[in-house]
Amino acid sequence: MPESYHFSTKDLVTIALLSALGGGLSTYIGYLGNLINRMVGVPFGAGQFMAGLHVIWIVLAVGITRKKGVGTATGLLKGMVELFLGGTHGVVILVVSLVQGLLVDIVLFKDSTKESRNMVPYSIAGGISAASNVIIFQLFFFAGVPMILILMLSMLAFGSGMIFGGYISLQMMDSLEQGGLIHRTIKPKDERPAYIKYASIVVTVIFLIAFTVGGVYYFNNVYVSPGAEEINVTGNVNNEYTFVYDEFSENEVTISAELIGSVTYVPEQNYTGIPLSIILAHSEPLDNSSRVRVISTDGYSAIFNHQEITGNSVIISYHDRQYNVVADGFDGAYWVKDVYEIRVE
Repeated sequence: MPESYHFSTKDLVTIALLSALGGGLSTYIGYLGNLINRMVGVPFGAGQFMAGLHVIWIVLAVGITRKKGVGTATGLLKGMVELFLGGTHGVVILVVSLVQGLLVDIVLFKDSTKESRNMVPYSIAGGISAASNVIIFQLFFFAGVPMILILMLSMLAFGSGMIFGGYISLQMMDSLEQGGLIHRTIKPKDERPAYIKYASIVVTVIFLIAFTVGGVYYFNNVYVSPGAEEINVTGNVNNEYTFVYDEFSENEVTISAELIGSVTYVPEQNYTGIPLSIILAHSEPLDNSSRVRVISTDGYSAIFNHQEITGNSVIISYHDRQYNVVADGFDGAYWVKDVYEIRVE
């Protein structure tokens, strides 16, 4: 008698493919959140509304394979992909992704639930899974944040999970079924009109085109591989140059600073780095320049006015092959991580 395995080869390929997509696109999804925050002028919120895009791959894997444990396996592998691609959250992302996958497995535990593709359980699974990332990050990073804010962010993430993990993932599965790539052994109780079936395909195609075009643009024009050895100082200056930490070591200072962000708090501690004012002075800004934009590898940026960065209040530290802004007295949104460009405007 041939051996029987829980996961078929097709199941393993599905898990691997969707895990790779989820882990690889996580940085892009974070960028989308940051971009929307800047567009609407708020320091947080959009990242949580994008949270459902982090779990859609897990829900899809469970819905397509209809096997127990697929969510947990996909979540763990997705977290590993994100970690090894240089994710900024470190090993914590493994815990986040693992819990997300585990929660999807729990809510969609019954085979009949997975097979039926009912909107309610799928939406609940996506919502709870997406909201869990807020709770886990709160345990690891968000010390001192008011519970009302945590609750609000969790609700935003839950709504995002319901939309992307519930509605969009079901539309994508319906489209795959219409294309003959997947099938159900249990037919739906009510046969939907043809126009609804085609509408689901249109929704899926639009979503995939928008997401793909945005992703291609992001990785080609915005994203820079993390861990840069140098910072490009550019813009409205007489002397564009490449900043290397060791070449400015004689200007190194140590300051004491406390990070107080909208959703992040780090108690006061010492930081060592090069004052941003010295880095700018070396570039010889033109008289008509008024501000400085500090840009991260993922596209996120913070803007300082020239008069705000005199002295040693803002420094560029270098640790674990990563340049970070330490901004004493500034909101946490100014503490840009993994800096690769300083642009004078």
